[in-house]
Amino acid sequence: MKEIESRHNESRSNFANRKLNRLSEINSNQGIKFSHSMAEPGSHCPMHTALAVTQRVKGVSSLVVGMPECGFYSRYVMDQPVGKHGELHYVYVLDSNEVVFGCRDGLQEALRIMIQDGAEAIMVIMTCIPALIGEDIKEITEEINAETSAKAVCIDMAHFKRNGYESGFYEVYQALLSLQQNNKQMETHQVNLLGSLLGNEGVRLKEILTENGFQTVELGGSFSLEDMGVITAGRLNIVISIHMLPLARSLEKEYDIPYIFLGAGYSIDDITELYQSIFNALEIKECVSQFQSYEHIQSLLQEKAGSFNNLPYIATAVIPDVLGVCAFLGTLSMKPLLLHVEEYNEWMKEWKTEILAMGQNPYTTYITKRESVAQLLEQVDKEDNLPLLSLGSLKGVPGCCSVDDRKVRQFGSLIGYERTHQLLNTILHSLEESEDAII
Repeated sequence: MKEIESRHNESRSNFANRKLNRLSEINSNQGIKFSHSMAEPGSHCPMHTALAVTQRVKGVSSLVVGMPECGFYSRYVMDQPVGKHGELHYVYVLDSNEVVFGCRDGLQEALRIMIQDGAEAIMVIMTCIPALIGEDIKEITEEINAETSAKAVCIDMAHFKRNGYESGFYEVYQALLSLQQNNKQMETHQVNLLGSLLGNEGVRLKEILTENGFQTVELGGSFSLEDMGVITAGRLNIVISIHMLPLARSLEKEYDIPYIFLGAGYSIDDITELYQSIFNALEIKECVSQFQSYEHIQSLLQEKAGSFNNLPYIATAVIPDVLGVCAFLGTLSMKPLLLHVEEYNEWMKEWKTEILAMGQNPYTTYITKRESVAQLLEQVDKEDNLPLLSLGSLKGVPGCCSVDDRKVRQFGSLIGYERTHQLLNTILHSLEESEDAII
């Protein structure tokens, strides 16, 4: 009997080693393990996201380069070859000869045809097979750019190099900058908002900027290529969406426009410091007291801070800044057990350092089957007498109260104090609903 139990424990340990990593072991995207070998039903590849973002940018055409499977799949997003404003969304399918010897000549001809047909800016999306054979599509686009006034840029969206679809956001927004003419003229009264400002606090922030004589250019949702040209002349970039951080970093490097990532912190002190940095950069009198959500989050923490103490939780939803959330919840003494991590990028290292400094080192993985999360939790040490919280929909785990994915997205779309208030309110309501269900 003891031998059987020993083998069982050894099997569990091997499973954990194969499927889970501690946060301290994650130093790059490649360090994130997949929770199960077979994904059900699987995730979108980054090409899908890249196309979805490109489709919303007026004036940008697209060319997917790959095998028939990729071309067919891409039409689920680009279901029309011609966009609303005349953009061209084409596919270049490699034949058997090109898979072996490359597609340089054919791809150059395809780009020339698109330019003749009216495409002025082309997002060339490289998929897995061209990446595997080492085709230098970036060089091909540079040669085309040298012979025409139109511009093409290549992004590598090979799925085997990525965990899931999040990288499509980062790569497209940054690549759009390469389609601009170099213009370093600065508009001293222009502030760029990289991401959509939603919620009451977002509205109030725009009002404060307008009241102080600033014109805002918001780059979120649908926009035009011309808007990308406008932001190269801004005085300050306020980054709302984490997906636009690479774009902000490129704007700082190439156009000397500083940026402040408003999503960098969740605590009251961190948010206050971020706002103060914005107001100082723009020489605006301190306005934090004008945000009603500032008082709301203070009141909530004064009344309910004890409710979060030692509360174990996992994150199963796609939360792009999940490490930022984890770092904040750690200040409330919540205990992270398992985190679904889509992407790990260099700007997340500071959050990781904060979490580890608290003595917390949660398991991380890319959850491919939520139905089998219960199996993963068998490897995680947790106190059975405490309720378990899941940030993300979850079924089949006894004693677990889960926050629906839609509610997770709701707080993720807000900013500042309002975002933190919504996050904590969502957790409290989930705990209350779970207690009511038990009763």
